[in-house]
Amino acid sequence: MRRLYKDENKMTPAIWHKGHTVDVTSLFTDLNLRQVDGDMVKPISIQEEGRPTTLKEVLGLVKSTEACKLLITGKGGMGKTTLLKYLAHNWATGVDSTFSDKLLFLINVRDLHARKTIVDAAVQTIMPETFRQNTKIQEDPVKVLETFITDHDNELVLLLDGLDELEEGATSPIFLFKNLELRKSSVILTSRPGNTAKFEQCCKAHIEVKGFNAASIHEFIGKYYKSCNKVDLGQQLVRKFNLDSICTHMRGGSNKEAFELCSSPFLLLKIRTIWEEKQQLPADLSDLFKDLICCILNQYRNKSGSEALECIDEFDRIPENQRVAILALGKYTYEGLKTNKLTIDRFLLKEMVKDDELVKLALEPGFVYKENPVAHDDLKQIYTPPHKLISEAVAGFYLSVQIDNETLDADEFQILRSNEYLHMTRIFSIEFLGVNAGKLLKNWLTNEAANYFSLAQYFRYVKEKYKKDVLNNLDKIMSPPMRRKCSEMHETFRMVLCFQNEDEQQNLGKNEHLLQMMSNCFVKYESKPEKLVQLMLSRKSTETINVLTSLVHILIMIDGLYGSHFCIHKSYFEYLAQLSDDDINVLTKKMEEIKFTYSSDKFSFDKFKAPNQKKLLSSKFVSHVLKSSSNLRFMTLNCVKGCTLNAVFSDLILNNDKESFFKLEYICFRNNDLSDFDGLSLVILFQATPKLRELDMSDCNLSGRIVNTVVNELQSRQLKLFLPSLIVSHNYFEDADGASFATLIRFAPELKYLDIGSCSLTTKFLSNLLDECDRNGVLLSDHLLNLTGNKFVDINGASLVKLVKLSGQSFKWNDYSLSVANFESILSYVCEIDCRVKLPWTKLNISGLDLSSTTAEALACLFEISPHLCKLSMDNCNLSGSVVSDVLDKCESNGVVLKENILSLKGNNLSDIDDMSLSALLNLICLSDNTRKGRRDRMDSSIDHETFLQWSDYSFSTSNLTGMINVSMLGSDDPFSWRRLDLSGNNLVSITGNMFVTLLKLSPHLNYLKMNSCSLSGKCIKNILDECEKNGIKLNGNIRLSLKSNDLSDIDDVTLVEVVGFSGKSFEWSEYSLSFTNLRDFVSRVHDMDKLMWQNLDLNDVDLSLLEAKSLFDLFEVSPKLKVFNMNRCHLQSNVLADVLNRLKESNMILQLTDLFLKGNDFHGLGSDTFSTLTQCIPDLEKLDMSDCKLTCSIMKDLPMSSSNKIQLKSLQAINLSGNNFKELTKAVITTFSNCFPALEHLIIRSCNLPVGIVQYLPEMASKMNIPLTLTSIDIGGNDLSKVKWAIFASRISKSTQLKIVKLDSCHLPSTFLCDIERVFSRRELKLRLTDIFLHHNDLSNLKKDVVVSILSALPSLMRLYLDNCNLKSKDLLALIEAFSEIGSRRLLRVFNTLRLHNNALLFKCVYSLCAPSLLSFIPQLVILSSCGLNDGINYYCGYGQLMAG
Repeated sequence: MRRLYKDENKMTPAIWHKGHTVDVTSLFTDLNLRQVDGDMVKPISIQEEGRPTTLKEVLGLVKSTEACKLLITGKGGMGKTTLLKYLAHNWATGVDSTFSDKLLFLINVRDLHARKTIVDAAVQTIMPETFRQNTKIQEDPVKVLETFITDHDNELVLLLDGLDELEEGATSPIFLFKNLELRKSSVILTSRPGNTAKFEQCCKAHIEVKGFNAASIHEFIGKYYKSCNKVDLGQQLVRKFNLDSICTHMRGGSNKEAFELCSSPFLLLKIRTIWEEKQQLPADLSDLFKDLICCILNQYRNKSGSEALECIDEFDRIPENQRVAILALGKYTYEGLKTNKLTIDRFLLKEMVKDDELVKLALEPGFVYKENPVAHDDLKQIYTPPHKLISEAVAGFYLSVQIDNETLDADEFQILRSNEYLHMTRIFSIEFLGVNAGKLLKNWLTNEAANYFSLAQYFRYVKEKYKKDVLNNLDKIMSPPMRRKCSEMHETFRMVLCFQNEDEQQNLGKNEHLLQMMSNCFVKYESKPEKLVQLMLSRKSTETINVLTSLVHILIMIDGLYGSHFCIHKSYFEYLAQLSDDDINVLTKKMEEIKFTYSSDKFSFDKFKAPNQKKLLSSKFVSHVLKSSSNLRFMTLNCVKGCTLNAVFSDLILNNDKESFFKLEYICFRNNDLSDFDGLSLVILFQATPKLRELDMSDCNLSGRIVNTVVNELQSRQLKLFLPSLIVSHNYFEDADGASFATLIRFAPELKYLDIGSCSLTTKFLSNLLDECDRNGVLLSDHLLNLTGNKFVDINGASLVKLVKLSGQSFKWNDYSLSVANFESILSYVCEIDCRVKLPWTKLNISGLDLSSTTAEALACLFEISPHLCKLSMDNCNLSGSVVSDVLDKCESNGVVLKENILSLKGNNLSDIDDMSLSALLNLICLSDNTRKGRRDRMDSSIDHETFLQWSDYSFSTSNLTGMINVSMLGSDDPFSWRRLDLSGNNLVSITGNMFVTLLKLSPHLNYLKMNSCSLSGKCIKNILDECEKNGIKLNGNIRLSLKSNDLSDIDDVTLVEVVGFSGKSFEWSEYSLSFTNLRDFVSRVHDMDKLMWQNLDLNDVDLSLLEAKSLFDLFEVSPKLKVFNMNRCHLQSNVLADVLNRLKESNMILQLTDLFLKGNDFHGLGSDTFSTLTQCIPDLEKLDMSDCKLTCSIMKDLPMSSSNKIQLKSLQAINLSGNNFKELTKAVITTFSNCFPALEHLIIRSCNLPVGIVQYLPEMASKMNIPLTLTSIDIGGNDLSKVKWAIFASRISKSTQLKIVKLDSCHLPSTFLCDIERVFSRRELKLRLTDIFLHHNDLSNLKKDVVVSILSALPSLMRLYLDNCNLKSKDLLALIEAFSEIGSRRLLRVFNTLRLHNNALLFKCVYSLCAPSLLSFIPQLVILSSCGLNDGINYYCGYGQLMAG
């Protein structure tokens, strides 16, 4: 196998001779991580971007994950196959150790035929006959290899290439991803996008191969043209593609088609060649590929060595023999593309054209390249295009010739216009046809919705110069019914194009052709179909029929743009649900006129925005959705009554509309009141849905009556249910008979899961169910029944054994409200009455039971009757250590060997356990997985899943620890498996260095030891470290030791250096009760040693009043990687800080600090050059806190000089100067301040006694200096701003285009504040980007609705508004309510979600009116009304919003 794959890194580019190869390791493109463990990296949307990742990170995930299933998607030509070949090559050559101990197979999915499985393909790769000859075995080599592969699946790595080329009827790899086949194998599967949803749900991670990004394209162009001394030509191409533009939408310039193709390495090489030859690039895709085809042919002719051959500079000048060869290749690829197949079999091509020379001309030029055989005895010659667009282009060329010559029959036209895989082929055909494009488009001229959309979609690809002629030709052959429909649709799409754009309405002529308008509409809304939804729902007219007619017209475009994603926008169906039955009838009729159906396969109506209660859907609405959804597979409804569903099913069945249900696979009626639902309707539903896989009717107020009806109907009709999953949990089945459910199971032979949990079932029900199944020979398999949530307190031991067997391998005592008595009864039954019984559970959880009276013999018996038990959870069971000791002894005497990590005993007091038993127990305790990793950590194989033991979880004491260590010192060699050990909270003064060393020797995997709050002293630590050194144990680097909350003030400087070394990258001085003296001695000692690697040093609240500047300077000198330095409230002197800065400046030392905190120190004596020196010594500073430092404006008086000298802190993003006295601050200082800190985003100057003029000037800041404003938040709360002219402030805030957060709390705002702001906003029609506004602790009473509306209209991005403690009264709240209602009806505040009204005097009736229908969907997601004089604990739910009151 290794010999087979060692050359997989070599491939022959299509345009080269067979003797030339290139290493695939140089052909990688960008990877994107879209999903980990089934979680999307970003919120779900129509397109997910994910985040960049690396091959190393991906391989780390595969290596660290057992039986990893990885999905890799990407467009054709992006490098998916190359990636798999690279992995196979590295495995074969031993370059990479990811799969070093595995058996790897590289399999093409297209080779999996109807009767060929993955195992068959793997066996074929090994070559069975060769295997027989080499091994001399007598048995059938195929069976031997199949058995070996199946039995050793944990050692398999399957690289499966090309899911999209899976043949119809072939075995899908989904069984691998669902762990139904070769469960323990690792699988990496590649596919083009589409039809991978099931794999995304099952995979460990989803990786997308993105191809070259703009930066990679730029880099390639630059390096290539530099290497051939054509730099100017390269720069011209860079400018052509606008690659230097910072705006991503500008890249590509007027050649976006060509630019997008450059993401493929192969096509980038071709486009580069075309540019070299012509110094121009065609704008149209067809013209671009015409040049590309000529380019490939010219390269082929040059490589052949025939210099006499003339260069082909135009597509129409291709020699006839080569043109015929391209057409032959196009015909073959066209047939393959129908089934999404790209490969070409030379033999089959020859059979088609009957000409060897033609086959050679088709395959050798470079449109395809030859693939390596699957196995050595595979004689097939398979060719593959380097990019799918190559196949689609030649197929489109072939079709254009056939269509132009009118040799394509009607059946072929039907395939061409409807086949889902021929989209790009259709586009190429239209572009190649040119003025004759109508010959293809005419096949969509039927009065059907889908065809209207297709016409709009493909007409855009007709070249502009041909559009008028094509439209005239189409008009001549258009049928009268379609002509009338087009006339009806004309006004609708005129309105669509002019929506919110009066200029466009004026430019759009009344005679504009409908097809042109629909095509323009397609282009306009293709990337933002939600705008079209908004337009549709805002359509108004005096006549309802006109609205509904336009609604259907717009639906054509929306449904086409969204496709199966249409269900994402529920607003349409919410709108529809409010229509009358007559209106729905009209809508249905209008849709039927053009055969329009919703293309979505999902319909979800699980929430409806309505006051206080859910709005119930009508039967007419539900029937409409079912009748009009041709592809519906998943349906969720939780706003219906049982009588509604009865009417729906009866109506559809009576009208013989079974097709409305036929495709349904999943139905969810969860959380409806279906108490009046008829069991007969349910039987009808079962009959009408043969493909139904799951029915969820949980929490539907069902009773046993409906079950009895269903069972009776099934028996009388002798019907069988082919339903795998039925969920009826959280219903009231106390009156149900267990025998009825047993009969239901008998009539459902494919039932794999029946959920009747939390249904008030009794022990009698369970007994009847089991007895009836036994009488009828019905075998209840594991996991078939879910009975959790029911109370079986009075169950006997025999029945409990049956329940355990039904529950499978995992059983949780509390799930069935079982007690200690039940536990003892099952033990008594099995151990005393029926000793042959063995319980199947592998995991048993009896946590929370009081086992204080349970004997050790009974617990030991549990292990005897549970041979497969791997984990027993007995947390918080009131067990004692002595009982646990006795259990271990009993097990040992009975010959029962307990598995490692089998026990979970947290929350029990085991302090009285003996030392020998404790040593044994520690290897049996199930250690916690305490990693708590995020998605990125899970992708990093370097982070181990660490086993963790916390000593206090078991009430172990110091004496337990010393006893355990002493026992081990006497000769126990059994090591402990923990990686993290927490001994915090124990008094470890008595722990000697020798005992500590013994503990470490018994913990070979330990990497983190936590001994916080253990009464350790500095002398204790020295003793421990000295002993470790004697025994050759190095803590630093191998084991991280945490000693926080111990008093180490008596520690010597040498030991302190060691403690800092193994404490990681962060150190907090006060956590160890260390003082200034310790710091001074430490710095003195470490100055002569190696550099410190800490990145975060916290000296917060340490008294440094006696610290000398030299010591602080030395500290910086030995801390080259220090990023965050906290010296808040350290009594640091001004002269010390100034001296240190001067020393740094004189020595030209540059600190790497990003965060510097100096809050609460007295720096009133700092010189005016402080900021100047800071910029020189700490150029990368991002956060600076000098609040409450008694600073004055004098410290900034040198800033203008600094600015003129171009001394800047270019990285500073946040500065906090609160609590200082800046009453003399000037505009000049503020202007230069912003000049010196050009990246400043957060400015905090609270309680600084700011002058009025400065506040008015703040929003504008440095605009007069032509400095880009980067401020995103300004906090000036706590200043007296009562005299500020807020109209000036408002007029200038518009210049702060990045500003998002403004804090004006506790500012004594005047009563005219909001009115002043509103006048400026309304007069200038401003639109600001503010997301958060803090106005709390100001008197804002007497709110006016119009003022609030005007202000909110200017803030479309507002998300949170804080009005706590604003002296608001009930009338003010009513004004707010009315304002939000008006704003919501105008759909302005789309992201607003939080309104805080804490501690205002509001009346209950005003709060209640927040639930009014007028506010329906406009209320913020969260309105906080705590401490407003309302009743405690009141919660209201309004649509999607929540009021929190108290």
